[in-house]
Amino acid sequence: MSRRKDKVKNISQSGGGLKGKFKQIQQLKQMQEEMKKTRIALSKEVVTVISDKGDVTIEITGDQRIQNVFISPDILSNADAAALGRILVTSVNEAIEQSQSLAASRLEKLTSGLGLGLPGL
Repeated sequence: MSRRKDKVKNISQSGGGLKGKFKQIQQLKQMQEEMKKTRIALSKEVVTVISDKGDVTIEITGDQRIQNVFISPDILSNADAAALGRILVTSVNEAIEQSQSLAASRLEKLTSGLGLGLPGL
């Protein structure tokens, strides 16, 4: 009988007991809801990247979906296919990096304040 009491006592004292665990679960649920809202908001934000010479413009959302690719008519008539390909690859990669940075900064705000030991995403 004393063992049973010891176990119950240990459960209630370790890490805040059941109330502490319940609070952590509630925090995680709240964080999930906030992350869902943030992801929806990110899907509506657009990052625009313009190539060095302004020949290519890429629009990408905060959830890494390319929305538009604008190519200057000048580059179509003056550049070869390989050069255009290089410009597109560079511009799309830059757009993805900027979109990922935007998402990471927004999601980090959610995870940093909870004290759960989770690094920013």
